[in-house]
Amino acid sequence: MDIELGTQLIDSLRIGLILLDHKGRVVSWNGWMKRHSGLTLADVAGRRLEELFPEVSGSRLESSISDTLRFKLSAMLAPSLNPSLLPLYHRPGDRQRDQRMQQLIYVSPLRHEHCACLIQIHDMTAALRRERRLRAQSTQLIETSYQDPLTGVGNRRRFDQDLAQRFRQAKDKKRPIAMLMIDVDSFKAYNDHFGHQGGDACLIRVAQTLRDVLRRDGDRVSRYGGEEFALLLADTDGPAACAVAERLRLAVEKLDLPHPAAGIGRVSVSIGIAAMIPTDEQLCYILVAQADLALYTAKDAGRNRCMWYDAESGIARPLPDSALAGLHSK
Repeated sequence: MDIELGTQLIDSLRIGLILLDHKGRVVSWNGWMKRHSGLTLADVAGRRLEELFPEVSGSRLESSISDTLRFKLSAMLAPSLNPSLLPLYHRPGDRQRDQRMQQLIYVSPLRHEHCACLIQIHDMTAALRRERRLRAQSTQLIETSYQDPLTGVGNRRRFDQDLAQRFRQAKDKKRPIAMLMIDVDSFKAYNDHFGHQGGDACLIRVAQTLRDVLRRDGDRVSRYGGEEFALLLADTDGPAACAVAERLRLAVEKLDLPHPAAGIGRVSVSIGIAAMIPTDEQLCYILVAQADLALYTAKDAGRNRCMWYDAESGIARPLPDSALAGLHSK
C-alpha cells in the first residue's frame, strides 16, 4: 500500500486518530481531527496535546499518555467517567456554546521507531443521547406502572412495594411506622347521583387534596382500590399519625363538594389509623389489618371521622384530644 492511499484511508475514517512520538509530540493528525478541532496537521505537528489544549494538563488523558509512553500501558477513557477531554465540536455554533462532543478515547502503545502512542477518539454524542432518552422513557414507563391512571397518585402495586420496603426499614431501625386507610364516605350513593364521570372527578379532587396536605417529601398517597386510599408514614408514632389523619379529614371536608346523600351534605372521608414499631415476629400486613379495622369502626360510628387502633385493647378508639389540639381552630 502506498503512502498516499494510506493517508486517504486514515483521513476517511469516522474516528479521530492521533499519533505521538516517544516524547508525546504529535506526528499524525487525521482528517476527522481536522474537521472537529479546526486545526490542521501543520498547526499541531511537533507539539504536545497539553500545549494545544491546556485543559489536557493534569487530566486522565495526560496521565494515560504518560503511562503509555513510559510503561507501554493501554487505557480507555469512557465519557461517563470523564468529561469531554478535548475541544471537539460537530458544528461551528457548538464551539461558540462550548457544546463538545461526548468522547470515548483509547490510548494504545506502539512499537515503532517514530511513533510510540496511538490515540483513537470515538464520537459518542448520539449514542449517549439515545441512552439518556431510553433511560428517561424507561423511568417514565416504570413510574406509569406504579401510578393510578385516574387520580395520578400511587396505585396498589406502588402501595404494596412501599409497604414491604418501609416496614422492613422500620423493623431494621426499630423506628415507628404508621398507616392511614382512607375511604370516601357513601361513594356509591355519590356515583349514583352524579354518575361515573362525577364520581371520577370527585376521586381526583380527593386524591389531589390528600397529596397536597402532606408535608414531608417521603409521604405518598396510593389508591388502594375503588374509593379507598392508603398512606404510609415512616418515623411516625400513633399520636403524630392521628394528627395527620385529622388534618387530611378536615381538608377534604373543606373542599365543600356537594353530596346530597351524605349526612353533612358534602363529601367527607373516614380514616383508620394504625401505628407500631415492628418486631421480627410481625408481618407487614398486620399493620394493614389494624388500619382496616379502625377504618370500618369509623364508618360504623357514623363516618366523617378518624379512629385509631389501640394495640393494647385490640379495638379502635376515637382520636385522643392531644391529636385534635389546635386543628379545628385553624
